Amino acid sequence: MKESLVLSGENDEQERPVLGVTADGATVRDRMDSHFHAESGLTKELLATAISTIDTKGNTHVVEQVDFDRQVGTQACVEIGPDDDIEMVFRKFRSGRTPMVHGREPQPTNSVVVVLAKDRDMEGDGNYVLLTSYAGEKAPREPWDPCISKGEDVMEAEDFWSKHALLYDESLIDMERTKAFNNASEEERNLEIMRENVLYTGLFIDPDDLYSKAPATLDKRIATPHVTTAFRPGVEQLNLDSLGSGARIMAVGYGNDGRNEGLLVQIEAEDPAIQAACDALEVPHITLSIAEGAAAKDTANLEFEPLEKPFELSGQYGLFEHGMVKYKQ
Repeated sequence: MKESLVLSGENDEQERPVLGVTADGATVRDRMDSHFHAESGLTKELLATAISTIDTKGNTHVVEQVDFDRQVGTQACVEIGPDDDIEMVFRKFRSGRTPMVHGREPQPTNSVVVVLAKDRDMEGDGNYVLLTSYAGEKAPREPWDPCISKGEDVMEAEDFWSKHALLYDESLIDMERTKAFNNASEEERNLEIMRENVLYTGLFIDPDDLYSKAPATLDKRIATPHVTTAFRPGVEQLNLDSLGSGARIMAVGYGNDGRNEGLLVQIEAEDPAIQAACDALEVPHITLSIAEGAAAKDTANLEFEPLEKPFELSGQYGLFEHGMVKYKQ
């Protein structure tokens, strides 16, 4: 299952246990594919205590390290050296591969890390779902993590995970997927590695042209405006033969709820594969700007009003990876 900052449609509220209540009164529930890491020594009681110290400030995504005055578990993420036996594996419910090290022992820790996201399935707008929790210190996301979009964050993640690994634990590994990757051809493995690095595919628009026609009004203007065709795409969704192809994009609607601002669009793509991808979109749109703490993905939920004077934009199909757009292989 794909991770996202705001999860929707996973499970009924009654099926997901309450894990705790934050310092500012938000209820936190688990999810079906729970990332509660009991193997680190974390207990539900300890997690509830950690959650109770967190002030979410209403943010869409919350990452907190809670420090205790005693050892609370062991840390499975360790620094590695040239003599360590490292294996790249797919963990369960993860979109990319993780380095795991054989033959090393866990390290004691006094900390618990809690990662939360706004939960649209729960009543009200102030509640959260647990993305992950473990005993140990906060570490950068892995380079393929869907929450990474800035190039400097990707570089930080790549540097950290080149020097660290998780302790080998077969219970956490998707063995079937890992074996399939290892047994694949070199070309297939290269495509999979490329897919790991792609955050999304889309039609990218010249920001100067866009904002001269539709000035942004909220706190954060989108630096690389685009129409997303696939988020965390599969290999078949990369459409590598279509890279660099163009599209005519008509802005036909506008929406702004104070958190997200965007345009509803209609698309005529040069390439049939990209046209098919655009036709499959429920709400083809461009995010213009977002408020502090908002998420660009929520632009799709805006109520768009028809534009009195629709206007045309040009788009070019590319891959967004490591904070940059790639228009050719």
